Amino acid sequence: MNTPFFLFFLVLVTAVVPLAIDYYVFRNWRRYVHYRERTDRSPTLQWTLPLYRVALVLMPLVAPLYFAFSNWYDVEPKLLRWAIMGAWGVYYVPKGLLAGGLGVKDGIRGVQWLFGWFQQQLGVAAPPAAGDAGAHRAQHLDLSDMRGHTRRDFLRDVGWGAASVPFVVVGYSLFRTLYDFQVRRVTVPIQGLPRALEGLTIAQLSDLHAGSFFSERPMHDVVALVQDLQPDLITITGDYVNRDAAELDRIAPALQQLSAELGIYGCLGNHDHYATVADVKARVRAQTPVDLLVNTHRTLRIDGAQLHLVGTDNTGFNQAFGDLDAATAGMAVSPHGDDVQVLLAHVPTFWDERVRPGFPAIDLMLSGHTHGGQVGLEVGPVQWGLARMAYDRWAGRYREPTSRHPTRSEQFLYVNRGVGTVGPPLRMGIRPEVTLLTLRRA
Repeated sequence: MNTPFFLFFLVLVTAVVPLAIDYYVFRNWRRYVHYRERTDRSPTLQWTLPLYRVALVLMPLVAPLYFAFSNWYDVEPKLLRWAIMGAWGVYYVPKGLLAGGLGVKDGIRGVQWLFGWFQQQLGVAAPPAAGDAGAHRAQHLDLSDMRGHTRRDFLRDVGWGAASVPFVVVGYSLFRTLYDFQVRRVTVPIQGLPRALEGLTIAQLSDLHAGSFFSERPMHDVVALVQDLQPDLITITGDYVNRDAAELDRIAPALQQLSAELGIYGCLGNHDHYATVADVKARVRAQTPVDLLVNTHRTLRIDGAQLHLVGTDNTGFNQAFGDLDAATAGMAVSPHGDDVQVLLAHVPTFWDERVRPGFPAIDLMLSGHTHGGQVGLEVGPVQWGLARMAYDRWAGRYREPTSRHPTRSEQFLYVNRGVGTVGPPLRMGIRPEVTLLTLRRA
């Protein structure tokens, strides 16, 4: 990644944008406090303003200074890192939600002001002359407005009282959703699937990000979920660590408990290259049962059928280490569709960049990387995450037609939402995922 651009992006995301949002919320809060004081309803909220001003200045510095003066991925104890970035997330994420609500309110007020201004310009709402019969009606309207004024007071109080809800939601997400691992069961209907592969199950994990955990417990929970599924084989699609190969020590004891009849296979992700990638590969191979496929493949023979597992190095996010030509070299592919090719490639953009145009015989590609955005909403047909702003294929199964596959008319891509996190240790609406994919004959 380009370092100056990364630093600019880091400061923008962790300081400038949050400061702008926080200042906007602060101005609205200050207006509300002064309003309550003017109406002699409650001057006791004045004490919040100096505290807010201090937070307004200091909080934007927390993340940039932390990144600048500490090795974010190495700092111990892990709980300290989790607490610092957790506090940053709990402070700012709800402010974004509040700013959105306040923006709607201010937008409505702006429209009302414009409407009133146009009325005045057109003479529609001219006040009655003093002394005429309309004066009494105007006074009556003023009294009515005073009664409405009380209702507005109530709505203001309720509105700011409801402002605590986002903080509760984010706090809940930080302590609950973060490790609320979800098993997603997905069917992959492959045209002409060999009978021997009917019902074969593949468990997929992705984006473990060992450095994002402050204890070994979460990964043990993940492994227990996987083992309860009893998959035929297990795949891990990259990002074992955040930025240091030594982080693997935190999750290796759990990974050692993984087992599957057909084996455990993995590929590398972009964060594995932020560390010393040779060290990451050595540790994964020495400390875990994962058969790491780095631009290579394995062919599994199952009752006369063949399942080709192809693994690439990472390509995407300003990295280009994947080599599909090398990964598939020497792979004996049946011209009659009597086998299945499954590709492990960390970043889903690899699908359009290399697979679809150059390797159309891939039946299923398994990816991760996006985390689903970590923040979003997935309720029934409503599926949206922050990652959708950057990736066309951001989470879940994608079934796409092809005219280039030698024997099939469809290809499949699955994008896993990940297990760990990057940045603030926060998931809201996007639960961490364990996937169980089942191959079926279409």
